[in-house]
Amino acid sequence: MIPLPCRNTSMSIFMHRYLLTTFLLCLLSAGVSAFEDPKKFRDIDPKYIDLNIIDPEQKVGFTVGDTITRQINITIKKPFYLVEESLPIVGYEKRYRGQLLGMSLVESSHTKKATKKGITYNIILTYQIFTNNVVAKPAFITADYYRVVNPADPDNVFKYRIPALTVAVSPIAVFGDIKVEDDMSDYRGPFFIDSAVILQKMHYAIIALVLSLLALLYIYSKYSWVPKLNKWFSHTYRKFKKKPASKANIELFIKALHASFDKTINQTLFMDNKHLLYQQNTSFRKIDSEIDEFFTLSRDIFFEQKKTHDLPKTYAWLKLFSLHCRMCERKLIVDSSDLKEMSS
Repeated sequence: MIPLPCRNTSMSIFMHRYLLTTFLLCLLSAGVSAFEDPKKFRDIDPKYIDLNIIDPEQKVGFTVGDTITRQINITIKKPFYLVEESLPIVGYEKRYRGQLLGMSLVESSHTKKATKKGITYNIILTYQIFTNNVVAKPAFITADYYRVVNPADPDNVFKYRIPALTVAVSPIAVFGDIKVEDDMSDYRGPFFIDSAVILQKMHYAIIALVLSLLALLYIYSKYSWVPKLNKWFSHTYRKFKKKPASKANIELFIKALHASFDKTINQTLFMDNKHLLYQQNTSFRKIDSEIDEFFTLSRDIFFEQKKTHDLPKTYAWLKLFSLHCRMCERKLIVDSSDLKEMSS
């Protein structure tokens, strides 16, 4: 005995067929309404349209998976307005004479802005390439037709043609055995490395290097001044280096130098306790002979007064000696050729 089909099963099959048919009809009607034959519409007078298209600068070297973006700025002047349903729909594959071109619209967006002239649309379309060949070949983004209409005469629909774009699609790899120097096709673009980041890092590195060199030159220069690295002799040198040579200034200069020595070792410095100065800062050993000359000059100026001193030469020697003390205080190198004996 053969079982009869269940009523619920028959109803389920009927509903599935009905829904599938409805879905296909919807798709077909959408496709027909979105991509109607443009020949049935008349061309609009160009004076009502302002068009500006920004295409990619690269026109060659594309391959499977690459994307191409077009920016279309179009102004529809009054009294016409754009039928937005005529704009390209994502998923539509470009065709030429019924054949697929391997160019598919993957992203579409637009904004509009009303002006005194009409409405300006900023349309951005991104196409992806799904074709390839063993040799370089042209690929097309065929022309689109946007429909415009006058609200006062809605039955009269016009069209406007958006120009096509032609690019070159290159093969993924060279076909067959070929020498690299022979593979110089103009349709295969070079690979570019973005050097902006590298150049920016190089600029920062050069700036840091220059600043570091300037800082080192400043710190280790004879005549530089750095906060907290200059102490007693630095102040003395700056105070007297520009004063005129006179007997009074020479006496003040010598007293200031004595005070700097005393503050350096925290007690009075004499000829017989110079070792305390050298223990405090070994750099002063380099000018040991000048220190002896200084004490001899000090004793003669303030106590013995046996010699007649040339004031300009004596003051110049004191400035040089003060500079050497300043350098020793900062533990800089004192050139031995700069050490000069004071002559009366």
